[in-house]
Amino acid sequence: MKRIVVSLALLLVLSTVAALAAPQITVDSNIYEFGTVLEGVVVTHTFVLTNAGDQTLAINSVRTSCGCTTTDLAKKSLAPGESVNLNAIFDTVGYGGRTVTKMIYVESNDPATPKLVLQLKGTVNKARQYNIACGDLNYLFYLLVDLRDPDLYAQSHLLGAINIPYAELSDWTDRLPTGVLIILYDQDGKLSDQAAQMLNKNGFPEAKSLLGGLD
Repeated sequence: MKRIVVSLALLLVLSTVAALAAPQITVDSNIYEFGTVLEGVVVTHTFVLTNAGDQTLAINSVRTSCGCTTTDLAKKSLAPGESVNLNAIFDTVGYGGRTVTKMIYVESNDPATPKLVLQLKGTVNKARQYNIACGDLNYLFYLLVDLRDPDLYAQSHLLGAINIPYAELSDWTDRLPTGVLIILYDQDGKLSDQAAQMLNKNGFPEAKSLLGGLD
């Protein structure tokens, strides 16, 4: 009788342990707040997914709401303790003047959280008339002007750009073509914003500043 009781108790313990054994999906942070950005800026963030359970975690699918995309996961099967990066990308074009929340849904075999919900949240201000998004460089015809110092230009610059240091730009107004899209950039976009406004006031309405500069 005693052996039967012990066997039943052992069976109960093993059943409980087996029931508790399961994959568990966790993330470093469910919500990424990107603050306030100008329309045209591409918001990127990396979520770190981890299997905090004691069985293999299988990530079945990753879905996003409209306007947000993710890159492919490096792996979709995580052993206990393993992690993988989930890179999220949100193109803000078309969202100017709005507070937005973009959702990412991660479906897995975690019995407690079969659908993990991640969010990108923030405010997108309307781009100013003299701003232009980096993505527009792919299909527009333009003159590209690097406003940085010559030494920085020599180290690296955008393909096709000519170098006109910001301090010398006013001397070039009689040589710049009119009626042509002129895209100006510097390291962080501050000088190019000022330069675009100056050219707009001096007969170059097509002058634009590259949002965010090279940064």
